[in-house]
Amino acid sequence: MPFLKGFDSVIPPNKLYIASKIKRMQFRLLVVCLLLFMVSCKSKQMIEPIKVEVPRMSESKLLKKYKAKSFEDSDIKTVKINAKMSYKIGDSSHKLGLKFRIAKGEKIWMSADFLGIPVVKMLIEKDSVHYYNKFDKTYFEGSFDFIKDLIGVDVSYGVLEKLFMGDMILNIASKRYRMDISQDSYFFYDAKNLDYFIEGSVYPFTYKTKSQVIEQAYGTNKFAAYYKTHQTVNDFLFPKVVELQANNKGKITVISMVYNDVTFDEHLTFPYKVPKECDKKIELKSTKEAKADE
Repeated sequence: MPFLKGFDSVIPPNKLYIASKIKRMQFRLLVVCLLLFMVSCKSKQMIEPIKVEVPRMSESKLLKKYKAKSFEDSDIKTVKINAKMSYKIGDSSHKLGLKFRIAKGEKIWMSADFLGIPVVKMLIEKDSVHYYNKFDKTYFEGSFDFIKDLIGVDVSYGVLEKLFMGDMILNIASKRYRMDISQDSYFFYDAKNLDYFIEGSVYPFTYKTKSQVIEQAYGTNKFAAYYKTHQTVNDFLFPKVVELQANNKGKITVISMVYNDVTFDEHLTFPYKVPKECDKKIELKSTKEAKADE
């Protein structure tokens, strides 16, 4: 064997095969040990929670970064969204398709469909709310008291637009707030509102809204919005998964929305007409109470 020349003088030919086999076994054992070590390290990395160190910065610098990422201060004029929605009220839960159309500062149009058939529509304008529901044949034409009856807290058009578009309803530019760093986020609290506790949090690095809460100072009513993930649409970071939670006098409502197809600055229409079969007008509690006092 020419290739063993000089080597067989050290290891006898009958032992060379055994030595080679031992080396191969040692190599395989080493590979297995390395793989087990790598898997073990990887598992630990997956289990171990990732701690994010929130950068310290001045309030004015943080405000500037936040405003640069906000929908309100963007050049976007209209938004069209195709979404999926699931909601749970008490023990009842449903899943619906949801379409949004928004003209910034003017109107919000929503249409929910069941098996592709539109069943609920809502048109929210600056000073009025329009709504109908084919399921129970009801409709409403009137003020924002309708929204208050649903979620338990006072809202305006501006508040609703910010909630859906992922901007904080707390006006942090007004200097009515205090800022803190907690739970890997920037937190803002309204320091002067005596009727409601209002809180908002902002993700570090992306400077997008993470969550916001409106809670009655003297009561149990509470409304919260959580922006779990975001997506990039035309270089703008926009909400992807949004969860809304309301506690209205002990009645818990949870709405989860996934914003799928999102487009900006298209020419939009806002069709709305109450169907003939929706002939039951919704009377608000406040309206009923006012009539009872007459």
